[in-house]
Amino acid sequence: MTPVLLVELNRGQLHEVEAPAEFATSEPFSVELRNHGEAVHVHVRADDALAAAARIDADGNLFVERETTKSVPVGVGPVDDPVTGTLEIATGYGSESRTVEVTVEPESDGDAVAVDETLSKPQRPDPTPDGPSLGERLAGALPGRRVVPVLVLGIVAVAVAAAVANAVRSPAVLVGAGVVVGAVLVAVVALLR
Repeated sequence: MTPVLLVELNRGQLHEVEAPAEFATSEPFSVELRNHGEAVHVHVRADDALAAAARIDADGNLFVERETTKSVPVGVGPVDDPVTGTLEIATGYGSESRTVEVTVEPESDGDAVAVDETLSKPQRPDPTPDGPSLGERLAGALPGRRVVPVLVLGIVAVAVAAAVANAVRSPAVLVGAGVVVGAVLVAVVALLR
């Protein structure tokens, strides 16, 4: 958001100018001329010291309608060291004026990142494992001791059913063998859940 230098006009009486004594910035800013009374001509001017670092991006002689606010953009160039000068705001053909001491500061390197020597070396993975070992993971995937006999019995039942169905070659025996295979599969799924 653009910094704002607020100037109050005609608050108490005609041609009255109220402004802060000083203002500091490192980026372009806006002089907001807020008129509380009758329409007025306002002259905004930077002295030579301030003009070296800032420029008023509008005609210096402005007309501000009654009860309105007029924005005057002020551009700021890059500086290596702080530059201080005055900005004069005058009304009533110079009968009333106020000066603001404006300091244009160098841009801060707030986005700068400190680089350390350690960043130039590749990072090595931590030698200590974070998760379980391979043996623990395999033990978790394999069925428990009570499930193994049931699985072996199921495999034997499927093998016997397949052998009988192959030897007899009867449709009734084939359907019976299919039922045995299906029952064993259901039992295995129920056990492993």
